[in-house]
Amino acid sequence: INRDIFIRTFCLLTAFGIFTARGAQMGDVTLAANAVLYQFLTFSSHGLDAFAHAAEALVGGAKGRRDKAGFHEASKVALLWGLSIAAGATAVFFVAGPYIIDGLTGIPEVRETANTYLFWAAIMPVIAVWCFTLDGIFIGATRSVDLRNSMLITFIGYLAALVVLEHAFGNHGLWASLVVLMVLRGVTLGLRYPALLRSIDG
Repeated sequence: INRDIFIRTFCLLTAFGIFTARGAQMGDVTLAANAVLYQFLTFSSHGLDAFAHAAEALVGGAKGRRDKAGFHEASKVALLWGLSIAAGATAVFFVAGPYIIDGLTGIPEVRETANTYLFWAAIMPVIAVWCFTLDGIFIGATRSVDLRNSMLITFIGYLAALVVLEHAFGNHGLWASLVVLMVLRGVTLGLRYPALLRSIDG
């Protein structure tokens, strides 16, 4: 399990590292603006991770009891609560985003640039909640091979999207490729969920 989680986490951190590195090549102002907006994702991830951790414990217990109905119910509840938090975060970011940016930086150029790309940071919670919760479900069920394979497919897709989107749309494309990363993580794990559920005896 540790090997598979290491590979999955290495790919994920590498993807974020590439995002930062590519932003740096666009200049200091873009790099700083992206760093400010990245704090939106970091902040919302704490709330989303809470339900992912809860899912780990609940689905792990249900799997141990071979309780398929309990497993599925725990998965649904974790996702529904996660979606609620994600929707709330997205609403707050759209409404209060400019004020949050002003509180994080006093540099006019960085503020202006961050506001230009605020949309991407604001929608990220409702995009990322699916992969966050599914991550917790698959970790709780100790299905580390699925996590590893999902991340490898996602990472390849992310790199392909990055090449195309950044070239066509600059920093907008860079943020769009990060959205692709989150979507692919959610989709690839979601496609494996029915098989995971079938594997629970009960």
